[in-house]
Amino acid sequence: MKLIRYVACVLAFGSMTVFAGAQSAKAHKMTGWISDSHCGAAKHDAACVKKCINGGSKAVFVDKDKKVWQIDNADAVSNYYGDHVKVKATVDSANDSIHVDKVAKDSSAM
Repeated sequence: MKLIRYVACVLAFGSMTVFAGAQSAKAHKMTGWISDSHCGAAKHDAACVKKCINGGSKAVFVDKDKKVWQIDNADAVSNYYGDHVKVKATVDSANDSIHVDKVAKDSSAM
């Protein structure tokens, strides 16, 4: 009987873990700008960002609170270096990274 209760608890906990994982995979809308891993949250123009990325830095997203997020699919933002943008992204808070699903220039930040 103890074994049945143990298995039931493990299954219940496992279901909650899967559900929690599904919740964290939800896409978030964020505003900020595209920078590079060398300069991080420092604001600079597109030419500087391109120069740093061409020199080996990675593209990053800096949110409105100046938190720097690694971009796991950096090719999605290659046309937006140095720009203020709005992104729809899947957030991985544990690794401070995002997967950009959609990106557009943020004209309200100009």
